Amino acid sequence: MADEKGPDGLLTVQQKNNIATALGKRGVPRACPMCGTSKWVIGDGYFYNTLQGDVTSVNLAGVGIPCVPLICSHCGFISQHALGALGLLPAQLAEGGKK
Repeated sequence: MADEKGPDGLLTVQQKNNIATALGKRGVPRACPMCGTSKWVIGDGYFYNTLQGDVTSVNLAGVGIPCVPLICSHCGFISQHALGALGLLPAQLAEGGKK
């Protein structure tokens, strides 16, 4: 699921629908913790948060957590949700392999 791309390289409508379904099954979204509204949009792409073993340098490759952002359309607060926990990673990534 995470490796599919729309014609512009961003998420397709089907991907966003799959994400919304997976989040909804888990009771997400709820009210924004910053402003209290419940108006969220799914970001047009993924975040990849690299895990760092050293706070004095930055490694842009390696192990990380692919996430989907939910954005509060009122205040702009961003909530990140791990694709693996949502069951939305391709099988080879979910098993720890590299694509």
